[in-house]
Amino acid sequence: MKTQSSLSKQNSFNFIFVILASAGFGYALANQFIFGKPNLGFLVQMAFLSIASIASWQRNKKRN
Repeated sequence: MKTQSSLSKQNSFNFIFVILASAGFGYALANQFIFGKPNLGFLVQMAFLSIASIASWQRNKKRN
């Protein structure tokens, strides 16, 4: 059984991870379509990282 402080740290980490991954994905999209500096590899990496972070957050939310 996890303590309340452990769960709080885990929730904080998940929230920060989702925010940072979403910011990176937004930056990659802006570079791709607005600034005209395509970097498809970075865009794909950020898309998968965003999906993975949201899936991890949802999995932890259901578990707790």
